[in-house]
Order: sequence, then structure tokens, then C-alpha cells
Amino acid sequence: MKRTDEIARLSKNNMKSAIDVLTKAFWDDPLVLFFYPEEEKRKRFLPIFFEFRLKQGLRYGEVHVTSPDIVGVAIWTHSKSIESTLWRLVRSGGLNLYRVFGGALVSKMRKVDEFSSERRRRLAVTPYIHLGSFAVDPKHQGKGYASKLIRPMLQRLDEMRIHGYLETQSESNVSLYQHYGFEVLGKGSVPDVGIPHWDMMRAPQT
Repeated sequence: MKRTDEIARLSKNNMKSAIDVLTKAFWDDPLVLFFYPEEEKRKRFLPIFFEFRLKQGLRYGEVHVTSPDIVGVAIWTHSKSIESTLWRLVRSGGLNLYRVFGGALVSKMRKVDEFSSERRRRLAVTPYIHLGSFAVDPKHQGKGYASKLIRPMLQRLDEMRIHGYLETQSESNVSLYQHYGFEVLGKGSVPDVGIPHWDMMRAPQT
């Protein structure tokens, strides 16, 4: 196996590889199972959804990947660009989600997004850099790629004296992020779903 030694910015030429990593890593995610309970729909919809998320990240933030082998992906967005306005959705290909997913499913997704946005506005210290989709291919988890992927940005945040912020719906991820210096700001429950939701923030480290 070729060893992954570097972190790079995602290019459009590598989009498919990044989509594959995110699809595999989030296949059994609680929210993914809620939105796409049927396996065939997950196979069809997840690549389309993550293509949209990556385009958002490229346009309004930074998308970091392991290189030369893309086995890990991290999407970072500044707090000034994190809110999903209609214009930002359109520019990132959001209309295609309505066309493919249908209005009912997109409305469910938007409701969860609004829930997260309201909590960020209430709990977060601004400005901050938001860690969105963050994943390592399941075949390569536990090999240090997550740390290699996240630490360079955390170092930048320390140098800039800016907070980091993230949400997770997985209790096992809470301890993982605490290892990197994030602290729990609050715990809630995703409306109409009952899935637990943690908001976490990392202050600049000295």
C-alpha cells in the first residue's frame, strides 16, 4: 500500500475519490440512516449529497484531503460563510438536490440544518472555523490519518487565535474530538428524530 504522507487541498480532479471516502465513512451515520433508510437510496443519493457538500466547501471554505492517496477528507468553513443561504445553495448546486431528492426529503434535511444553525448562533464564540464533514475511509481508520488530517488546521487556528467548532451525532466521536482539545458546549436532540446532538468548541491553545 502506498503510504499517505501529506495533506493537500482538494482539486476538482480528485472529487470522485473524496466522494467515495465520505460515502463509505458515513454509510451507517445516524442522520444518514434517518434520511436514507433504504440501502438502494443511500447508494444513489449519498454520492450526490457529498458532491454538493464538497462543492460548498471548495467555494466557501477549504477542503483538505490526505495525499497522494485520498483516504481522508475534512471540510472547514469560516463562521462568516457557514450559514446556508439560498444564494449559496444555488451556487453550490443545491437545485440539483431538489430535482433528485424531491422537496419532502430536502425539507427534512433543511430542518436539521436550521436546528444546527440555531444552536451555533446561540452557543458559539465568533469568529470560528467550522469543521463540517470529516471522515477517514473505514479501511484506513485507526492508522493515524485522522490526526494527520486535522492537526495542521488546529495549529493554524492556534496561530490565528481563532476558535474551532463542530457538531456530532455520535457519542463515540465526542471523546475523539476531546482528544484534540474540543469541549462540549451543549447536548440536544435532533427534532422529530430523537438522535442525540453534541456541539463542541475548541479554544486556541497556547
